[in-house]
Amino acid sequence: MKQNFVSNENKINSPLICLKTGSKAKIISYFDKEEVSYVKINMEIKFEDTKFQVLKTIPVIDIEDYFRFNKHKIYV
Repeated sequence: MKQNFVSNENKINSPLICLKTGSKAKIISYFDKEEVSYVKINMEIKFEDTKFQVLKTIPVIDIEDYFRFNKHKIYV
């Protein structure tokens, strides 16, 4: 059974890692639509010498299927 992996707004800008590509990502917003909570994620994908930014929207309940939280936060 899946847990509610992202349960509140204090996860915005938390560093994520895409499980499929290893790309860096971060949560940029949450919203509800038709009784389902969603999260919008900004990913930075590198391909050769080029970087792409990709926005991905997924149900909050599915986030752990695609991403994990990066535990190595850098504080400046």
